[in-house]
Amino acid sequence: MATPQTEFRHELLESLLDLLWRQWSALGVSGYGKLKHPAVVDPEALLIFSCSLGRYDQRLFDAMLDWLGENERFVSIQRLRGITEKEGFAGADVLSALAAVMAKKNPTLKWKKLAESVLPDQSSSQPLFFLKDGTSMPVLGAEDKTFSRYGYARSPVENHNRALPFPTRKPETMLLQIRSMFGIGARSEALLYLILNEKGTISEIAADSYYAWRSIQDALYEMGHSGLLHFPESKKGRFYRMDGAPWRKLLLTQDEPNIRYLCWPPLFRALEMIWKMVSDPVFTTLSPQGCAAALGDLMKNEVNDRLERARLGHWTFDNNITGDNFLNAFQEWFKSVCQEIP
Repeated sequence: MATPQTEFRHELLESLLDLLWRQWSALGVSGYGKLKHPAVVDPEALLIFSCSLGRYDQRLFDAMLDWLGENERFVSIQRLRGITEKEGFAGADVLSALAAVMAKKNPTLKWKKLAESVLPDQSSSQPLFFLKDGTSMPVLGAEDKTFSRYGYARSPVENHNRALPFPTRKPETMLLQIRSMFGIGARSEALLYLILNEKGTISEIAADSYYAWRSIQDALYEMGHSGLLHFPESKKGRFYRMDGAPWRKLLLTQDEPNIRYLCWPPLFRALEMIWKMVSDPVFTTLSPQGCAAALGDLMKNEVNDRLERARLGHWTFDNNITGDNFLNAFQEWFKSVCQEIP
């Protein structure tokens, strides 16, 4: 018989997987669902988050591999490593195994260096995928040799042709479009930030792009000479300004003045932290009051700050709601977040 805690866990997982499918589908994966609001998808944040939550859906995980096979040249390894290290995502080991798979397909060093960031571990092995109830998915037959080197058991990786080159002239792929024109690096990240926000300081752009302050400074200095960017005399603490409308007209089929801006890495890490607590077997043994206390502490001490950095405001704890009522209220809040964000 399912308990309120196990039902709660199931509903949160379904909300997370639905969110991941919507975002990968927007980037060109054959799946289901569309983004409900125009927003730019962050491929690096989505990739590292999927290395954690995608383990509960093998079809999603392998569709992500298919997408990388088509679009990996537009993925920033530098930014991917920066996001993983700064935010502390749980999927770093899986990401290295995935990078080793990509390194076999791509002879350049970009994926090889990422694959070497975590040393392979063959001393122990665990299944890569989980069933929806959290139990390990058994591997029947041969195992993929590359993932096995990193201590993860799964069937051999195959290309299922579930992905296409990323679609163009859409809000979701604006960053990828900019990278295809101007290359991967701080310049493209700064340009996207200013298109969506129309102003920003070096520190603000550096924090949200996960590039070094100096790299953003140099990029903005050079961009300022174009005449399209307001260029302040003093660099530190000053706003750089740019009219985003002409760029949106260039990149989109029709101008979308209300593209929602979110900083995805802290948001995905916040969702991952909630899932880590809820998916822990110990959580299901707690009383409803114990679950409420544990989640409340996590939200106040760890998650709220990340929600603020993501531009989502913060979660407020109602002391009058306890036990089963708390779980129901939290579940509705969590579902609304996953459904309302693109």
